Amino acid sequence: MNLTRYADVFLGNGAIELPEPRGVAGTWHMIKGKAGNTTPAAAIPFGKITACAYTGGYSSGYGHVGTNYGDQPRQIMEPGTIRGFSHIHHSGVGYIDSFYNYAVTAPSFEADPEAAFTPDMMQDETAHPGYYAVTMRDRAVRNEMTVTRDAAHHRYTFPKEGGKLVIDFTNDGLLEEKTRRPARDLKLRVAAEDTVECEVILAGVQLYFVAHCPGAKATLWDKGCVFEALPGKEVRLSLGVSSRSIEIASKAIAEAKLDFDAMVKEAEEKWEKAFSAIEVEAADERDLRIFYSNFYHTLVKPADWSGESFLYQDEDAFVIDLATLWDQYKTQTPLLFTLYPEISDKLVKTILAFCRAEGRMPHALLLDIREAGSEDRQAKMLAEHVLVDALYRGVPINLPEAMKQLRLDIMPEARFADYKAEGRCKDIAHTIDVADGMNAARALAEAAGDQELADFCKSYMNKWTAAFDRETGLLDPNSRYYEGSYWNYSFRLMHDMPTRVEIAGGKEAYAKLLDRFFGFTHAEDVSGRFEGFNNETDMETPYAYYYADRHDRVCQVVSDGLESVFSEGKGGMPGNNDSGGLSSLYMWNAMGIFPVSGQDMMMIGSPRLLKSVIHMGNGKDFVIRREGKGIYVQQAVLNGRKLDRMSFAVSEMMQGGELVLTMSEEVCVD
Repeated sequence: MNLTRYADVFLGNGAIELPEPRGVAGTWHMIKGKAGNTTPAAAIPFGKITACAYTGGYSSGYGHVGTNYGDQPRQIMEPGTIRGFSHIHHSGVGYIDSFYNYAVTAPSFEADPEAAFTPDMMQDETAHPGYYAVTMRDRAVRNEMTVTRDAAHHRYTFPKEGGKLVIDFTNDGLLEEKTRRPARDLKLRVAAEDTVECEVILAGVQLYFVAHCPGAKATLWDKGCVFEALPGKEVRLSLGVSSRSIEIASKAIAEAKLDFDAMVKEAEEKWEKAFSAIEVEAADERDLRIFYSNFYHTLVKPADWSGESFLYQDEDAFVIDLATLWDQYKTQTPLLFTLYPEISDKLVKTILAFCRAEGRMPHALLLDIREAGSEDRQAKMLAEHVLVDALYRGVPINLPEAMKQLRLDIMPEARFADYKAEGRCKDIAHTIDVADGMNAARALAEAAGDQELADFCKSYMNKWTAAFDRETGLLDPNSRYYEGSYWNYSFRLMHDMPTRVEIAGGKEAYAKLLDRFFGFTHAEDVSGRFEGFNNETDMETPYAYYYADRHDRVCQVVSDGLESVFSEGKGGMPGNNDSGGLSSLYMWNAMGIFPVSGQDMMMIGSPRLLKSVIHMGNGKDFVIRREGKGIYVQQAVLNGRKLDRMSFAVSEMMQGGELVLTMSEEVCVD
């Protein structure tokens, strides 16, 4: 099929450049960083190691902008500046105070090792899934990179003899001073004439590197190593990494194929296999490019470090770069659970093992001791959503073990004490999180036959109503909200939406609130406005119209969004992709269905693609096909049965079948 030809790894690498907004999208108000923050790094799906140019720019180490939180990104260097090549990157994150970019490597002709990292300029940059290459203009050195699971592989073509390769094992972070942290306990050893071993603590994690440059002579300097007396103009370098031992890092290099081009092909084949999980038909190739480019950036994370846990020893599975679940749980993890059994199984096992080790469920899990299990004010009880979403999609879960860990997370008296006592959390938005988290935990407990735990969760899952003001139908405006206002949080798809709508004054009143939020009315007032798919806070809220019997509005918002805020190229993402959060959002919406996290429910939107064939991880296919023109769904037929509502169960989807959506150019109100 050659689906990789549609995937642009440069999507979202730069500041946003989007089409003129269509329809209601022209009123939306983006509050977060206006850059995708992705990288074009050589990678494999869910790979442990990545490799590409190191500029020191925010936030991935690639690009030319500095830290930003909502304004147009500020330029801190000339575009195209390059300082070498780094390994291990986040994908699309905002400011999390952990920026990786380890083992920075650079070709040089200078005597001083530090001079190797003097800024140069990029030329002839090219990349595709599994491969990255660029020429350093002043040095005239061509640099190519690919990766295997545990190692990065470089091929350098020097213009003349006398070149060298320099590695800095101490780099941790970006160019700007406030993002950098010192490495600790650096230990270096020349293991063989052409091989160097390194032990170093970065972000509090003990890491082991092995660098191998066949035929070269290795020497050490105070930050790393230098490979001199290179064997001709074409030079190979392999870099293995482990969080457990030098032996594992060495094995990664020893198992790698010697032929560089063969490894590039193998990496590309891994991407082709991953992409083949969803085959789509579109009106034009542009839509195919946007879909598979977003698909690519959905599968870069999380990273599979199984066998490498630095937090526990009683489980082999270890999946990291949950950065953070807040960004991933609504759209990305349901997609992974639908398609990929292996990484899904490892993710579930990681969550349970983390709770055994730390005494609570994870909110974030990074290659960073400080951030490994941080629990901040973003959200609460998200792991419960993730686990029940896995359950609904048939991912195996050790339910007795899950019950033990749920008890650790939610039953201690001090956990969520304010909600348990008053039905309100200090940060009001957390009220919704805990209520829906309790509902997800209840579903897990019932699946396990644990009635005691199910009853405990039931006793708390419906206490949330105190968080809403019946006069306004909205959350308390005086509370603190993360990345948004009380408006952005007031339309979460909760487990008890009939009560939520009743609090708002009924369906008509609820629809009026939504109309104001999305800009159908009060277009000039952006103080409480949809963030326009720029951020994860309210990404699911277009589907709140479903509960007001206004599916036409769902179709308008989704269609205007797909047309206006997702595009091609470096500026083609509307905001921080956040480990695949926004890119997976695009995929669901383009296919015409959307998962409701924590619930056995899929909603119908407005499909952009003509046909989507989802080859699910359980071996069954689910097909979505649109018939007719227009953006409004006139009729939905699932496996020959006309749906009364624009929704269906996840469990139905996982049985396979076909959803036919008949479209119309006219508004069709439910």
